[in-house]
Amino acid sequence: MSETGQKKRTLASILIDGGIVTPEQVDAAFQQQLETGRLIGESLVEMGFTTEENIGWALSKQLGIPYVDLASGAADMELVRRFPESLLRRIQAMPLFQNPEEMVIAMSDPTDSEAVKEIEQASGMPVSLVIGCPASIRRVLDNVYGPERPSRDAVVARASAADAATMAAAAGGEQRHRVVWERSGSTFLLYHVYTARNARASEIHFVPEQGGIAVHYRTDKGLEPRGVEQPETMLYLRTRLAHLGAPDLETGKIAVHGHVVADLSGDRVHVGVCHARGASGVTTVLRLHPDRAQAPDLSLLGLSPLGEGEIREFVEGPEGLVIVYGPPRAGGSTVLASLVSLAMKPERRVVAFEPWPTAPYAPGVTRIQFPAGDLTSVDWRQEAVGLGADIVVLDDLLHGDSVAQLMDGAAVGRLVFARTGWLDGRALLQRLADDPNGRAVLRDRPFAMIALPTARHEGSSAWAEPEEADHRAGILEVTILSDEDRERVWKGQR
Repeated sequence: MSETGQKKRTLASILIDGGIVTPEQVDAAFQQQLETGRLIGESLVEMGFTTEENIGWALSKQLGIPYVDLASGAADMELVRRFPESLLRRIQAMPLFQNPEEMVIAMSDPTDSEAVKEIEQASGMPVSLVIGCPASIRRVLDNVYGPERPSRDAVVARASAADAATMAAAAGGEQRHRVVWERSGSTFLLYHVYTARNARASEIHFVPEQGGIAVHYRTDKGLEPRGVEQPETMLYLRTRLAHLGAPDLETGKIAVHGHVVADLSGDRVHVGVCHARGASGVTTVLRLHPDRAQAPDLSLLGLSPLGEGEIREFVEGPEGLVIVYGPPRAGGSTVLASLVSLAMKPERRVVAFEPWPTAPYAPGVTRIQFPAGDLTSVDWRQEAVGLGADIVVLDDLLHGDSVAQLMDGAAVGRLVFARTGWLDGRALLQRLADDPNGRAVLRDRPFAMIALPTARHEGSSAWAEPEEADHRAGILEVTILSDEDRERVWKGQR
């Protein structure tokens, strides 16, 4: 009985039960509906009893279709311009994004079968519908096409008090979203990744607070608030991430890390996942990485022409050690991939150990992924010898004193490229020299260090293409031990 009752709930009853309008206001709107022939939702808005956003929320609850808050910055202008402007304005529709299977489109009235048929024909592919309020759709379309030149009647209609209230609410401070997302979390995840990418944000933070989930994007300005989602959306998000392969936070654990790939209109975005348990609940942070087709030249990453020439000559040899050191998210994985592209030859076997498959390695590289935070799960020395590797890449596998493993006999006769979180190059070199095998190895084998910039790649810098950063030459610093340096290390001199 209750399930059947829910299916038959009217828009008015949902609004009343949600405390948005009163029964008296609904009666007045019904009276106007009889006189004008407009829908009950349109009458409630026109009379100033509620906003278009609230009608969209209630319609979403009634139909079981997700409702999204639209922002002009979230629009994919190229995707929108595939459609006739007149069609989108007439049926009040807004294409949001597409993936290989379908295109997601916001409509003010997804029950209009004729309008749905038109937008499906125009899209040329399967369509998934969400609900967006008319005022938000108009604002986004105005941002894409320029302000519409409405007729005199339309100007009068849009000057209603309800529309003014809607605009004022959108322009106000914190947006507390009445968004209803489907339980699978698919649209919710894709929407935020897509919107964050368009904003050139490097992270998305979902933080539990009283009554909802606060959303923040990390942009060039730092963490920017992006509204408050409903509390249940965190469960939807974690469910979707687990479905894509990221580990969920088990009882008793404080934090867990993972990686998934989001497919946006054919563009792959790597998403690093961190769930952490706090006093207010589980916080989830998504770290976004673009999917690079190939590794850039080291000069584009900031290595001087002289330094790049030295490294090119270095990796031509059959053995040697290059350590890339610096803070996380400073581009170290990309530097490793660029080193591999320089050293890789058909006769060389390359084996890369990495926590996430995000670096742009060339085809032919054997990639071994180890769980982030569980550095004991893989013995790189045994694997490198067993696989007959000529080039070994160790990406964030050696932390702290474990960097001394590079002095082990397994590295002899191979090129080894390693990234570590050490910040002080001198201290790092001294730690290697203090190892029982250290002085002999540093004396007899080619050795180089590349220092990463101290600043993390956050905000738009995480999305910048290498060719956009010609001014960065000199940011990476390379140190190659000379014969004199080797002699000083052998003698214990700094």
